[in-house]
Amino acid sequence: MKNILFFIFIMPYINLFSQQMLPKEPNIIIAGCVVVEKAFVNKVGKTTEFKELYLRCSIQDYFIKFCESRVSLKKMKKYIDKGLTVTYEVKEGEWDICEGEPEMQSRIGTYAIVLKINKSKARKPIPKSGVRWL
Repeated sequence: MKNILFFIFIMPYINLFSQQMLPKEPNIIIAGCVVVEKAFVNKVGKTTEFKELYLRCSIQDYFIKFCESRVSLKKMKKYIDKGLTVTYEVKEGEWDICEGEPEMQSRIGTYAIVLKINKSKARKPIPKSGVRWL
């Protein structure tokens, strides 16, 4: 009888705790996105002159955390309002806190780390007849 009670009441909690201890797998995505520039809005809701870059993929805009990204801010600025294919990782956490920088209050949420800009393959031009043959 004790064994039955053990399995009914204790086993679900053991399973729950063991799942929480497992490390999360990285959420790495390759997708076509647009780099958009947005004005920084402070905690009081006022728009500032400072601009930030976001990765717009489908209907979601992800803040780009450059201190963790492999692609520089300078390189990403070349793609503002342009489409590109990128490999990126989606994470949850503090947007503004980076290792080695002074501690400051941070915004928290989902953000993107750009791992690389993928090169597009050259395509054959479409014939004037409008029919494209493979």
